[in-house]
Amino acid sequence: MGKKYISFAAALLMLPPLSSCAAAPPETPAQPALGADTAVILDVGGLKFKDLNKNGSLDAYEDWRLTPEQRADDLLGQMTATEKAAQMVHMTLVTLKENWFLEQNIGFALAYTYLSESPVEAARRANEIQALSERARLGVPAILSMDSVIGASWINGATIMPDQITLAASGDPGIARELADIQRREMLAMGVRMSLSPVADIATDPRWGRVQECFGEDADTAALMVAAAIEGLQHGGGLGLESIIACVKHFPGSGAQTLGVDGSPLVFDDESFQAHLGVFKAAIEAGAAAIMPYGYSQVPYLGGDAVNNYAHESSTVMTDLLRGELGYTGLIQTDWGLNHQVAAQAGADILGGAGQREIAKLSENLSADVLDDRVRRILIAKFELGIFENPYVDEEAAGLTVGVREHYEAARDAASKAITLVKYENAAPLAGRKLIVAGTLAEDAAALSSGWKFAEYTGTSILDALTDKAGAENIQYIGGDLSKVEASYPEDATAIVVVGEKSGTHEPSWGTATLIFPDEQADMVKALKDSGIRVVTVVLMNRAYVMGGIAADSDCLALAYRPGTMAGAEAVANALFGETPITGRTPFQIPANMNQVLLQREDYAKDITDPLYDYGFGIDVQAFGD
Repeated sequence: MGKKYISFAAALLMLPPLSSCAAAPPETPAQPALGADTAVILDVGGLKFKDLNKNGSLDAYEDWRLTPEQRADDLLGQMTATEKAAQMVHMTLVTLKENWFLEQNIGFALAYTYLSESPVEAARRANEIQALSERARLGVPAILSMDSVIGASWINGATIMPDQITLAASGDPGIARELADIQRREMLAMGVRMSLSPVADIATDPRWGRVQECFGEDADTAALMVAAAIEGLQHGGGLGLESIIACVKHFPGSGAQTLGVDGSPLVFDDESFQAHLGVFKAAIEAGAAAIMPYGYSQVPYLGGDAVNNYAHESSTVMTDLLRGELGYTGLIQTDWGLNHQVAAQAGADILGGAGQREIAKLSENLSADVLDDRVRRILIAKFELGIFENPYVDEEAAGLTVGVREHYEAARDAASKAITLVKYENAAPLAGRKLIVAGTLAEDAAALSSGWKFAEYTGTSILDALTDKAGAENIQYIGGDLSKVEASYPEDATAIVVVGEKSGTHEPSWGTATLIFPDEQADMVKALKDSGIRVVTVVLMNRAYVMGGIAADSDCLALAYRPGTMAGAEAVANALFGETPITGRTPFQIPANMNQVLLQREDYAKDITDPLYDYGFGIDVQAFGD
């Protein structure tokens, strides 16, 4: 877009009578800053307004003095059925075609590879999309979103946060709020106004691959954490000019997958269902602007069409339960799916994964009442965000806001407070000692986070961080090569072995059938122990593993969870070198064997009898090795 974005601001003025079709409320709010590319700016009684529909006069929906509801009603009256349907579309933005926004005026776009290059480029491209939307017939701004469970992690250079399971181990909702607020500021700077987070599922089955995205298995803790994250993202309880829409997922609670297999029917009884649902009730009370039902599981417990339909295509889930029983009035955003018309009819407002081809189908098959009901909520949210007045961002400022040192340090400190010691014997200070670093995950920076991040992002590995602390001359890295384990080592040497699963999303790298460490990892820990060396094992865990053998062969056992690709390695190194206290607590039970896993129920929390380490266990150490 060739023109420079123009911003206008004025002091609060008293208005003379207007010739506009919009009537001013009794108390006129202050002039907001306006951002425009091609829109003409109207001067009405000394106040400035954007002429979004290009008709030369002030329409009610262009009048920022009116309520979001009044403005939405006026705009709905000017929209065709096709324009309304386009507002429900939430496409995945890999490449850009101008007509999606210029001609069709699509409502939502998931920031993916098109925005990933850098914060400055993301801001530039976000502005480009908004300029195209402004030129559309009615000039309705788009909302850019991000699948951002670990920060604005799809933009190269943004701050990558620890996964939610890590924050749960800290036990501090204040940390969740602080990191969500940092994420809010980074996303705002790049023009991204919706986060598909936080996750309100509870981790009641250790086999499930998405445990890493949860705030643990305790519903009360998860409720506090989710509410704090919503407050951080939305800058309070509702939506305003500084808000990011928090889209809480996955309703009504997807932690209870059959046998822990993602995408299988959810398992509940009357008691367990209320526990899972309770986190979403807390989210609603906290003002969650959007909620996402799960797109890959049915909910047979609820009956009706939830028996055969995925939750985000079920009227029983969305209309009867979420709208009716819980009284939720915010946005319902589907998961990424295929049956968009079914989802819309069942109660969804925003259709994840829909493309421009869906617009005609929706406009032809949804009744006028359904379209108006769904789109009115969308428009109200957009008016509340203030993006009709100014959807643009300062591109250069994005480079000064996103990924700054202060945000890195907050992510690192959060990861530090989560590190959990479950065994602490024969410890010694590491400074000045020879370190034998083992395990291929020691050099795998990606394994420090789940897979919800920019694929080409390169971070700092634990091996890198340990080398920075100890000096390269004091590090011997043997990876996963057992043949490199020596028969004996110097008396003051320590082995640090990094074990766990590689980075992933829905499907864990070991699969759901086992939580037992692979032989190559267990054998490495045992071989080092048998050599007579002191062994400190660091577990990168996205879920609760069966770790009896690993624990027996380790002098010290530290759980780092998914501490973050960006700053997590430094957090681990700081803790092992005694520079930060270790105070984390296990956010789930850790089973002693697979039989315990098979006997526990998918939907109940803390129901393993006599686990190896119980929920909330941890050994406090002020300085490791002292």
